[in-house]
This record gives sequence, structure tokens and C-alpha cells, in this order.
Amino acid sequence: MITKEEKERLLQWDRAHINHPFYPFSKKLRGIIFERGEGARLWDTDGKEYIDFCSHLQCVNLGYGQTELVKAGAEQMQKLPYSTTFWGYSHMPVIECSQKLAQVMPKGLDHFIYTCGGSESVEVAFMVARRYWNNKGKSKYKIISLYNGYHGVSLGAISATAIAKNVMQQGIAPLLPGILQAPNYNCYRCQLGHEYPQCSIKCAKYLEEMIKWESPDTVAAIIVEPCQAAGGFICPPPEYLPLVREICTKHNVLLISDEVATGFCRTGKIWGVDNFNVVPDMITLAKGITSAYFPLGAVAIDKEIWNSFEDSSTPGDFTYSGHPVGCAIAVKAMDIYIKERIAQHVTEVSKHLWKRLEEEFLPLPCVGRTGGLGFFGGIEIVADKATKRMLDPKLNIMARIQAEALEKGLYIRTSSGLFTQGDRVPVDPPLVITQEQVNKGLDILYSILAIIRPD
Repeated sequence: MITKEEKERLLQWDRAHINHPFYPFSKKLRGIIFERGEGARLWDTDGKEYIDFCSHLQCVNLGYGQTELVKAGAEQMQKLPYSTTFWGYSHMPVIECSQKLAQVMPKGLDHFIYTCGGSESVEVAFMVARRYWNNKGKSKYKIISLYNGYHGVSLGAISATAIAKNVMQQGIAPLLPGILQAPNYNCYRCQLGHEYPQCSIKCAKYLEEMIKWESPDTVAAIIVEPCQAAGGFICPPPEYLPLVREICTKHNVLLISDEVATGFCRTGKIWGVDNFNVVPDMITLAKGITSAYFPLGAVAIDKEIWNSFEDSSTPGDFTYSGHPVGCAIAVKAMDIYIKERIAQHVTEVSKHLWKRLEEEFLPLPCVGRTGGLGFFGGIEIVADKATKRMLDPKLNIMARIQAEALEKGLYIRTSSGLFTQGDRVPVDPPLVITQEQVNKGLDILYSILAIIRPD
């Protein structure tokens, strides 16, 4: 703990010198300095305890205080803190990490390019897709992403990102050419005006029409999140991804699954696509690979794509590609996911979570819907349940929900309808959270939402 005066001094210096992503420079900081964590709990410098209901950025999958991960990183730093994978050199952690990944990836995705995080992984996937078709003598370069999707903040990734109503892209245009957007799979707020299941999954079929219109000879890949994360933690109907896979195969278009947020057991399966029995051509991953204990990402690609680079090398030439410390931590993290049956734990506890949300929260006047997969989903806040009308933005309800939750010891994030398709409270805690902690968090959240009345 620190004194009130010292805390204020630190916060003032912080505000003047440190960038906080997605937070205006002119806005005062929240007044919270996190100091330590254990499991699914956090403490700030005032000694106040919080239940973490968002894993910060859906990345601290294995929770705080995982001594095995810390030990793995420390031992590797002592032994070999850095070694490049350039020019044919290798080291033990990158080999062991790749072997572990190959054991848990969907069948055939057992070739890897390493990055430092999600945005880089998406960039590499785009470059690989374009280079693959170039290697085959085809000029296929267009990449289709979905509205309300999030893929990162580097130039290529942000060009494929379509949330925040282009606020994120302001001032940096022109964006990367050849990236197009299609309607997403949010059945509650269908961009095509249909109702599920009578719609026959028109959002997927729209992709096929788009490929035809743009010409299959120009479309290199489609990138989708198995469930949209920053766009509100929204999952598709079960028919969607299998149909997209079928369309991509039919028109010779690569399917990239962006698993940066959904990977490593968050949905109750190791990969988000595992919920839909779909095998993509590439998977982008990060976050959960080290449970955010070290920056590391990767792209998993299939043998067909890999072999097209036989006489060259793949994109992804980063100084820290395959960093030995990150890879050593990832090896231990994957051991924990399997040994401690994290996917099974998520499946069991999340059943209780979603049951409570459906039975207790859904009847509330302000709740339009609840739903998700595993510890990936959310609660939609509405002004009118019948029309799905959102609350007046001037009421600033989502910020007020978040502030009150923090006051009561619940750390959550919110998605505002000003920037995404609806006002949503995501529920995505560390995967090691206990049922008792889930209940305590839900009790706090219920006390806040129960008093909200339509405007």
C-alpha cells in the first residue's frame, strides 16, 4: 500500500506522460492502481479487492500468481534470455513450444510463425495469404473481414477491424487496400434485417455473393473471429462457421480464424472453431498462449500453404519471433491447460454462470439477451426489450455500470453501443475462477442491473 498523497502524485505523472489505449488524453484516470493478483482476484494500492470478470483483455486465462509460469520464465532467462530464429538458427523452447502447439491444434495446422502478439499475428496471416497465392501464380489479394469485428491496431489489422464506427481509423487513412467488410453474424441485431433461424444464415451466404461479385480470382482470404470479442462478445449461430468453411473451400478462398481472444480454452474448447467442428487454413493466436505473462503470438498454418514457401521463406521476420522466454512460458502454460483440465472446468462452471444469467438476469427490464460459449459472452442492455432499442447515450449508462461495479469490488469491461452493435456487459473472467467467485460477481452485477429502468 502507498499513501494517498503518493498515489495522487503517481496518477498525475501517469496522466501527463503515459498513453492509455482507448482512453482520451483529456480524461482523468480512474484512480485505481492495481498492485497484485491471485487466481481471479486483484488488489489495488489501497488494499481493495476485486473479482476479475474480464481477465483484463481476455488474456490472463490462467489467472494471477501462477508460480509455474513465473518459474519457467525465470529459469529460461537464467539459461538463455534471447536467441534468434533467423538464418536457420533454433533453440529448445521454440521447438518444444511448437511441438506442444501441434498436439492441441486442429488437425493439419502444425506449422508455425511466431510473433509478439495478436496484431502482428493478423498482419502475418494477411501477408502469408497474399504470398501463398502469389507463389501459386495467382493475383488473389483481397481479404474479407466482418463488420463489428476486431483484429488489432497495426495498419493491416486495423484495416480489417470494423468496430468503433471508424473512430479507430480516423487520421490514419488511407488504410491497407484490398480489405473489404461483410455483415457479421449477430442474430440479435442482424445487419441484413432477418430473424434466426428463418434467415437460412443469409450472413454467411452474403459472403459467397461477395466473393462472386469481387471475383474468386481476386479474393485471397476471409478472416473471422469464431466469436466476436471487442465487438461485444457475440457468438454466431451453430450453422454459420461450417457454412463459411464450405463457401471458402468451394471458391478456393483461405479461411483465417482469429483465435487471439477465443483460443486456449476460453469457450470451453481449446479453440473457438472446435465448437463448430471447423478446421480453418490458418489460426492467429496470442493472449492465452502465455496467459499474458509474456508477449507472444503465432500463426498456425496448414501443410499446403507451408509447402508453397519451399524455395523462399514465410513473412514474419520479427526480432522477437519465437522468443525463448515467451516460448518457455507457453510450454508450461499448455501443460497447465491440459493437466488441470481447464477446458472442462470452464464448461462446468460456465453452465452455472449462463443458467443464472438466463433465469435471473434475462427477466430484468433492461436486459435484452444473455448468451455465450464458456467464459466468452455477455449481457445486452436495452431500453425496450420488444424493439431492442438501446438506452439514450446521454445517460452514459455503460460507464455508470462499470464505475459502480468497481466501487463494489467487481472488475468488468463494457461495450458501448456508440462504438459497437449494442450496449453490452461482457462476462469473460480468468478461466480458473471458482463457482463461488462467479456467484459473488453475479450478485454484485445483479444489484446494479436490477435498478436500471428503461428511459
